[in-house]
Amino acid sequence: MAIDAERDVLDTGRAGGIAIRGGALRTGGYVVAMLLSLASVPFMTRHLGPVDYGYYATVSSILFIITGVTEAGLTNLGTREYVVLRGADRDHFLRNLVGLRLALTAGGVLGAVLFTAVTGAHKSVVQGTLIMGVGSLLTFTQATYAVPLSAQLRLGWVAGLELLKQATISITIVVLVIVGASLLPFFFASVVAGVVMLGCTLVLLHGEASLVPSFDLARWRRVLADVLPYALAAAVGLFYFRLALILMSYIASGRETGIYGAAFRIVETIAVVPWLVVSSGFPILARAARDDADRLRYALGRLFDVSLLIGVWISLSLAIGAYVAVEIVAGSSFGGATEVLRIQALSLITAFLVATWSFALLSLKRFRELLIANAVAAIVAAALTVALVPSLGAKGAAIATLAAEAVLAAGYLVALARRDRHLLPSPGQVPRLAPGAAAMVGIGVALPDHPVVAVILAGAAYWALAFLLRAVPPELINAVRHRDPPSA
Repeated sequence: MAIDAERDVLDTGRAGGIAIRGGALRTGGYVVAMLLSLASVPFMTRHLGPVDYGYYATVSSILFIITGVTEAGLTNLGTREYVVLRGADRDHFLRNLVGLRLALTAGGVLGAVLFTAVTGAHKSVVQGTLIMGVGSLLTFTQATYAVPLSAQLRLGWVAGLELLKQATISITIVVLVIVGASLLPFFFASVVAGVVMLGCTLVLLHGEASLVPSFDLARWRRVLADVLPYALAAAVGLFYFRLALILMSYIASGRETGIYGAAFRIVETIAVVPWLVVSSGFPILARAARDDADRLRYALGRLFDVSLLIGVWISLSLAIGAYVAVEIVAGSSFGGATEVLRIQALSLITAFLVATWSFALLSLKRFRELLIANAVAAIVAAALTVALVPSLGAKGAAIATLAAEAVLAAGYLVALARRDRHLLPSPGQVPRLAPGAAAMVGIGVALPDHPVVAVILAGAAYWALAFLLRAVPPELINAVRHRDPPSA
């Protein structure tokens, strides 16, 4: 087929550089998308008012839960299987994955619509759930068709499509505000974005494979048998990260819950970055897990070095600039969220490690270990939240979440060690980063009244020391300079 050369890039020395640049593109695209959202959402909230926007937010929350369950880890598992399969098996698998995605998402959306109708939700919520549900169906179908793009490291297109989605939504919202639309048309923004993304993806893949969904029930059963443990692990992971916030609504005051929620929202937004960065290298891990144990160890070690390098920088930058972040996102009335955010910021270090080791375990199909580790993290989050919140309030919840993240990272590391002790990372990166981290903390303490200046100076010191002490992997430098190893 015409794309064989592209698929073979995973077996070459160019793959690492392409993945690094792709991860940077996806992260940059995500930042631009967030800026577009920040620019358009205020127009919508002011136009709709608190009541109608409340209905819109309710529908968004319902579909977040439903689609989170029906997603079932299919996209990540689909990428892994597409990488390890060959020839016609790939096309057959992709067609069945699309068919399964359509069935699961459509069933989830229908269930959500029936639930809102039966429970007496406002008419706008019922209608909005149906409309935005169609948008979710289109979006998840597009994500499934886009599996070959990720698997072939065509990450520029992946980043472009992700940005296109938010740009389409933002433009649609602004146009609706200008024409003075009522609430109902705003639900169609996700449908418009879904149509545009799906159409562009199908054009990109035209001629490369059959794009007609397949409904092979026997194949579906085999896929579901594989995905069920991973789906449960993904669902528990989605749940535990938000568990402290849910429990606080029962055991803490409304103010403490709001303070924690403001800090959590900031961390939740930034916590997407580790998964964007690491998932760009996931196809390399999956191919290496199939063919080359030594290459898997090497790639995983380099991912660890890069994850720790970036994770420490982002975490400490957020801790130093916490006051400004809270002011921008929540306002002065949430001043108590600053200290909470500084605690939560440390979880971004473990978030990078969790993403790295999670994809490593997925590459090795260690689904049971993923599920056990996520379940233990959820138990830790619940127990510590209940124990600490009554006395420490929002800070207690932040400590509970940080501890759960650390337990999860440790659980993944233990699982990797049980699979192959040679997969454990070298600790050499830690002392190389320690001076830079210490410099960042020192600058943050010395300039508490100038957080923006402190963040800039601390970041400059961190990266200068990281380069000086060779904490920056040469692959990262070569990727920036577009100096990839030979293909053969």
